[in-house]
Amino acid sequence: MQSTQQPGTRTVQKESDVINLILEDHKPLKKLIKILKDNDKDFDKRDQAFAEFAPLLINHSKSEEESLYKIMKTNAELRTLAFEGDVEHTLADQMLEEIKRTEDQDIWSAKVKVLAELVEHHIEEEEEEMLPEYKKESTLEERARLGQHFLTLKTKMAEQGNEDSPSEARILQ
Repeated sequence: MQSTQQPGTRTVQKESDVINLILEDHKPLKKLIKILKDNDKDFDKRDQAFAEFAPLLINHSKSEEESLYKIMKTNAELRTLAFEGDVEHTLADQMLEEIKRTEDQDIWSAKVKVLAELVEHHIEEEEEEMLPEYKKESTLEERARLGQHFLTLKTKMAEQGNEDSPSEARILQ
């Protein structure tokens, strides 16, 4: 039986596969994690890396929660992995907020390093366990649809300033 799929459709689906999109999102986070973990780097370089890292992490994690994790929670085989991912995202969010309020450079450095290690561990678990498990339980077409949703969520988050919740200034307007 011949496929009714349009030529090139499979390539588009692979490009919009939520797994591929998440793996691409991990690349800049991994580069920044190396800088954040390096206590030998001067404070300004680490502070600059954190300023780049925080919005990337928020945009990625919130979009992932509302797309991939939401779908995984509907599958009995994947629910636990999704809830574990949610918990790790919550811990990272809490640490991000603490870091933003920390004035002492030594304490800031310690918190940033712990956050970087937490996110690094989380990324490893996603890449080695969660994403392969999800791939086994889904089709390319499902992942492509979810990838489009993930991209839409990322765009909306970016428009909001990559914040977990709207800022007070926007609420008051």
